Amino acid sequence: MSISHARADGHRVLVLRGDLDLETAPGLIAAFTRAVDEHEPLAVDLVDAGAADAGGMALLVHSVRRLHSRRGDVRVVCPPGTVRTAFERTAVARRLMLIDDPRALYGASVEPSPDASAPAVVRGHRQRTSTPVRRGALLAEATLAMEARHADPDLGLDDVAREIATSSRQLQRVFSELAGSAFRDELAAVRMQHGAVLLQTTGLPVAEVARRVGYRQGAQFAKAFRRHNGLAPSILREEMSD
Repeated sequence: MSISHARADGHRVLVLRGDLDLETAPGLIAAFTRAVDEHEPLAVDLVDAGAADAGGMALLVHSVRRLHSRRGDVRVVCPPGTVRTAFERTAVARRLMLIDDPRALYGASVEPSPDASAPAVVRGHRQRTSTPVRRGALLAEATLAMEARHADPDLGLDDVAREIATSSRQLQRVFSELAGSAFRDELAAVRMQHGAVLLQTTGLPVAEVARRVGYRQGAQFAKAFRRHNGLAPSILREEMSD
C-alpha cells in the first residue's frame, strides 16, 4: 500500500492505494496518527484501497475507526465495493461520514500538496523504522491478536502483550498514543464489530451471538452493543432485513 497526499475542497486528503497487510499497516497507522494533530479539514480516499486478506481488511477498518474517533470531522471517500461492505457489516459505517462518489469531494480536479510524492509505504515495504512505525507494528499485531481471540471472555491485556512479545506497560502506551483509547475499549470495539457481522449475516439468537464474541450473558452484550452503536442488537438486525 502507498499513501500520498492531495488537497480538495479545502481538505487535506490522504490517498490510499493498494492492499493493506500486516507489513504495511504500521505506515498507515503512523500516517493517521500524524493526521490527528493537523488543523486542516481531513479526508481519506479509499477508492483504490483494499486488503491482502481478512486480517488486512480488519486492520483497515480498525484504522479508519480509530481515526474517526479522534477526528470526528474526517470524510471518507469509499464507493460501493469490498471495503464499503466491510464498514457496513461491522456497523462502523454508521459512524463515518462516507462519500460514495469521489467527485463529491474532488470535483473536476485535485491539487497535489507539496509532499504528494512521498508515500508512507512503498511497494509493500516500510519507508523507515521510526519509533511511531515500530509502535504501529505493535498496534497492528495486537489488533490481529484480539481479532483472533475475541471470543475468549477471559482475554486480557497481559495475554495479548505476551502473544506479541511485548510488555503490558508498553502495549498500554501504544493503545493510548496511537489508538487514543485503552485496551478494554479496543477489545470491546473488536467484539462489537464481530457481533454486528453475526447479527446481519446469521439468524443466531442474540445470546448465542454474545457467546461467540466473548460475552457470557446476552444482556451484557446487548448493553455494550447499545452503548457502542447507539441501538439495540435487535434493531440493527431489523434495519438490515428491511
